Amino acid sequence: MTIRKKLILSHIAMIVIPVLLAALTETVFFRAVFQPSGGISPPSHFETAGGGNDWASGFFYAIERDPGLLADEKFRSDAEERLEQMSMAMAIEQSGRLVYAAPRLGNSVDLSELNEKAGGGDREEWGPAYFRHSVKIGGASYKVERHEIAAAGDSPKQTVYVLTDLGATTRFFRTFVPVLFLSLLLGIALTNGLLSYFLSRGIVRPLQELKRAAERIKEGDLDQGLGVGRKDEIGQAIGAFEEMRLRLRESLATQLQYEENRRELLSNVSHDLRTPIAAISACVEGLQSGIADSKEKQLQYVGMIQRKITDMSRMIEELFLFSKLDLQRLPFDFETVDLAAYLGELAEELRHDPRLADVELSLHADERPTVLAAVDREKLGRALANVIDNSLKHMDKTEKKLAIELIRREPGAATILVRDNGRGIGAEKLPHVFERFYRADPSRGSDAGGSGLGLAIVRQIMEAHGGKAEAESVEGAGTTLALTLPLAVPKKREAGENRKEGGGTNGGTDSDH
Repeated sequence: MTIRKKLILSHIAMIVIPVLLAALTETVFFRAVFQPSGGISPPSHFETAGGGNDWASGFFYAIERDPGLLADEKFRSDAEERLEQMSMAMAIEQSGRLVYAAPRLGNSVDLSELNEKAGGGDREEWGPAYFRHSVKIGGASYKVERHEIAAAGDSPKQTVYVLTDLGATTRFFRTFVPVLFLSLLLGIALTNGLLSYFLSRGIVRPLQELKRAAERIKEGDLDQGLGVGRKDEIGQAIGAFEEMRLRLRESLATQLQYEENRRELLSNVSHDLRTPIAAISACVEGLQSGIADSKEKQLQYVGMIQRKITDMSRMIEELFLFSKLDLQRLPFDFETVDLAAYLGELAEELRHDPRLADVELSLHADERPTVLAAVDREKLGRALANVIDNSLKHMDKTEKKLAIELIRREPGAATILVRDNGRGIGAEKLPHVFERFYRADPSRGSDAGGSGLGLAIVRQIMEAHGGKAEAESVEGAGTTLALTLPLAVPKKREAGENRKEGGGTNGGTDSDH
């Protein structure tokens, strides 16, 4: 549930709960004092803890059987004494005139007002109607109930008015109203307090955790995560914070890796440059000191200098190329190429390469069906050259073999395999061969291992083509490097598909990267 919904519901609860609590208090109080049925009743005639109901039933039963009892002074005196005990009084009407009024009523009884305000003898439900049948006599309020006594024998028809003092009811309301008011205030205070506590706890506690997490990040601790477990706005904020923490940790790890790579690069470059520079320096000293005292030796020294300069130029060029690929600042000129024909041209060039003079080179690439791919000829050639250079460096057998093969082992893609029968790569080293600056043997020199960027450049070039580079090897038997490229959609077919879809021509096979 969102915080907005929680706040809306809490405001509604702050109004509804106190009202319900006050209503409940009122109901319980009324039922405790004036229960209409099965318990304490409204203050009707003759109802006291001493069995007033039984006395009243006997009283009215007696005068209904013998109306003449109302004229008996002793009977009236006994009845009035009992009524007085219950804060009640009696008045008697006969033939339209008041013939008797209890002493507590005095001489101020108005018969017409009694007739107007009097209620029936049946007990009424407690409520507003209860107070309609009341009169004010001698400064006191009375509830009036009328009982008709039929004529019998010499006794004419009479009306008995029973008046109940409402002072107790007034005292009740003087107690009830403050109780109701206090219950309403208590309900408001409890509701607001509890809702404020639970709402603030549900908001403040996660914010405090968020603050502590931010302080940990400030101190460099990015490993302790935050459990979300909520679906409201705070949960979304915690989720965003957690995502930020993970990205910061990943960014820091990448930065540390870059720093490690930079140090490794400096170490490798300094080591690889130190060797040819030392050789060049030695050759120059030999020439200057006269050690090379013949034309033949001088040419050997000059040739060595030339080779070392070439090695350094190659190393610097690789570093420059890798840097541009890594920063994605190297433009690619893609075109649709027949891979079989392209590999055929490459094999023909390799057969004239002096480095492969003692290598048995074979090519397996069927020209039918035509395999087309969108490639940058120069960049793909560089990737294949690095792969072949890597194979040549690891050939250790008398009969050196190198095979290039074009296959279709994945749907929508073509794979160029370069196999050699060199020393192979150990299983624990194989997953790292395409990593930048990686060398299976860190101690080897530039003559054997190069800059350690050759296969890393291959992977970046293949990824820029939308493909991938993989390696398989059996130690002691040889290595297979697989370069996979997505196939290009033939232009006629592509145009037909675009017409069916209602779109324009997509020049994806001849676009720049």
